[in-house]
Amino acid sequence: MPNNNQDDDRKPAAKPSVPQFQSVAIARPQSIAPSFARSSYDTEIIDKGSYFTSDEKKKSKEPKESIEKKPSPWSPTELRTVPAFYPLERSSRFVEDELSEVVVRVSEANRLLSIHAVYCNKTATATLLTGENVEMHLSLWKTSGKQEGIVIEIQRRKGDSIAFHRYSRCILDAAAGELDIQDHVEKNGDDIDAVFSKNVQRLLTLEKPEDSKSEAENAVIAIEIAHGLIMKDRIDARQLGLESLCLLTDPKKTGIATAVIASRVVLLGSAQEMDSSASQEEALLCDETPFQEIREAVLSLIQFRRIGDADDFDDDGSDESEHITILHNLALAVLANALDVMADDDLDSVASAPEEVPAGRARLDTSESISEKFMEDSLECSDNREIMKTLISELGKAGMKPHNACLSAKCIGCLCRASEKARKRAEELGAKTVVQTALEVGTRTHLKLQKECTKVMSSLTETNTD
Repeated sequence: MPNNNQDDDRKPAAKPSVPQFQSVAIARPQSIAPSFARSSYDTEIIDKGSYFTSDEKKKSKEPKESIEKKPSPWSPTELRTVPAFYPLERSSRFVEDELSEVVVRVSEANRLLSIHAVYCNKTATATLLTGENVEMHLSLWKTSGKQEGIVIEIQRRKGDSIAFHRYSRCILDAAAGELDIQDHVEKNGDDIDAVFSKNVQRLLTLEKPEDSKSEAENAVIAIEIAHGLIMKDRIDARQLGLESLCLLTDPKKTGIATAVIASRVVLLGSAQEMDSSASQEEALLCDETPFQEIREAVLSLIQFRRIGDADDFDDDGSDESEHITILHNLALAVLANALDVMADDDLDSVASAPEEVPAGRARLDTSESISEKFMEDSLECSDNREIMKTLISELGKAGMKPHNACLSAKCIGCLCRASEKARKRAEELGAKTVVQTALEVGTRTHLKLQKECTKVMSSLTETNTD
């Protein structure tokens, strides 16, 4: 019998296992140009040229000469090479044009799309912020190999992904010379959602007309839901409630009847019309305390950057300050939508439940009366702090916050066009100088701000002949 113990002694002792690390070096692609774009995504590339005629192609090339002549706020001189282990985003595009031409196209697209851009010439990058609070990062890279060129890459940092893709497609197509942004804005408007808003309006017109009473009830229910979100302690719930109010006060998204009711709640704190003919029983059945709290919350965010008795926040870079900044922007958007709806000349015809006005008595619910009452009530809700003064101060920050300045200009323009008293008060506060400065900023970098400031200037300069 063999001795098993001797065999065990002859075997070498087992060595402890040591983890082994293996690295694989991925060679830099010879060309990030067409081979990069079509190697792995060949089936997803759409040949856009096949959908256009030769005449349309010529038209798309014509605007390049005019764009190149415009001065650009961005002037990088050198580009960085794409790192070896750097995965490029799918939202990127390769072009073989000159750097100066690509830079002018990108900066002009940002201006026409009303995107707040902070450029860096040293790293050839830009931080972009849209009106929908979508934050993006744009980078220009240099390719090496057989085919040299430029890669435009856009990354989403924060915000809605759907809105990001709409903006990124327009910027990338414009950078590659495949889209004339100026022609696109002239046809569809300066709103990125203009095409989709038109589809929503078409669907709203195709729907069967509902009873005005049931539509008003649905609007009140939606406003109460938004109120419940705004009054919560969580900042994300408050943001969701203000975003709901933005939709409810936009007639392009919800219809004019719902927008009128929601706008009246924001401005007056009541869903009822200012007409005194409403019965007292109907007023008692509807508890308007939530509506008054909505108005107070919107005004508090605009004037004090807080809701209720909470501490106000400065722009110190903290998370709470960042959320308050978003809430402040949404509150301005809600007020701008509400004033725009109530300043409509056809207010009487779009009311949710229009009543017959007896002969010999003028209608009290007019854009002028609503604007003046809103300005008076805002003094009581804001410790005698004028809303007009706050809006003009916000407009003066157009260089740093053009989106807020654009919304403030829209509010000022609506108030001045609706009320002679508001126009005179704006002149006393020196609005013309502030608007002129903001207009220069908008002309250089922000199309929507330019348009709104132009409207305000026309309303301030023209005399009221009525």
